[in-house]
Amino acid sequence: MNKTAIYFLSHSLAWVVLFFLGLVIAFNSIAFTDTPSLIVTASIFTVWLIVSFYVFYYKLVPDYLAKSKYKTFTLYACLTVIIIIPVDLLLWYGIFYSSVGEFPTVNINIIHPYVASVLGAIISGGLGTFYRFGSDWFKSQQIKKDLENKHLLSELRTLKSKLNPHLLFNTLNNIDTLIQTSPEQASEALSKLSDILRYVVYETENETVSIQKEIDNLQKYIALEKIRIVNPDAVQFVSDVNENTTIPPMLFFPFVENGFKHSNLNQPDHKLKISITEAQGKLVFSCLNTINTYRSADEASGMGLELARKRLDLLFPDTHVLTISDDGHTFKVNLEIQID
Repeated sequence: MNKTAIYFLSHSLAWVVLFFLGLVIAFNSIAFTDTPSLIVTASIFTVWLIVSFYVFYYKLVPDYLAKSKYKTFTLYACLTVIIIIPVDLLLWYGIFYSSVGEFPTVNINIIHPYVASVLGAIISGGLGTFYRFGSDWFKSQQIKKDLENKHLLSELRTLKSKLNPHLLFNTLNNIDTLIQTSPEQASEALSKLSDILRYVVYETENETVSIQKEIDNLQKYIALEKIRIVNPDAVQFVSDVNENTTIPPMLFFPFVENGFKHSNLNQPDHKLKISITEAQGKLVFSCLNTINTYRSADEASGMGLELARKRLDLLFPDTHVLTISDDGHTFKVNLEIQID
């Protein structure tokens, strides 16, 4: 639902409330209660209550109350609800009935409809004040969210600029070694690196990509990291997903990168297990790595994990569960996303 529709729906609700309030005031302000007279009187009262509503909504609240001009706001608010709105309302009320020759007998005295008008204007003005503050609050929340989106986009671009050199430095050093010992493997590694960098540079500009494309590039990244591992079997990767599923690009890379960065997979007892599965409308990602005990506690947090949290909160605010556990020996990430 767009903003215009929300605006008219919410204000229509206020108009309905004000009409019934006008109906109550009209019923208690005239001596006769035949239906035509009651509807006409209620309509007159309602129009002026709506005027009071928008005087507060568009003028008094934004120009004075929102700017902390409390004395000025109080003065103009009192003038509006005690003098301007009630007097104008009663004036039009009298003019209409005089023109049709049916000016009703005031119930008790003129004070009764005047007091009812003042109370109606107070309620109407209060409703306008409430709506204005509510509208401004939602608007500020939207601005805040937009700023968070821009900040996150900036962080994502920063992450991308950091990820490229990280991939390059590690992989190029490994390829440099392969050139002498295995030129074909070196060429294959360069091709994988080129594909990954193309994915990082271009696909991250899109909101979503095929999950299979994300997995393909993850596998290439894992293959490049395996070049420097004495025992490549220490790394396990499995996937079982629907190829038609789409996800935001680079969703899993920070977690996988963290797994490689903070393990020493050349040690015989170290391992890295990664899995991506999909079942019953739920996408489940898991990454478990043995912690390199020689790294500091600060390093163990991993680059991009905090950004990954923020990104998930923004993209899947109510449809994901991210669990990260660290027992000092193994570091495990488990991410569940509801996609249906």
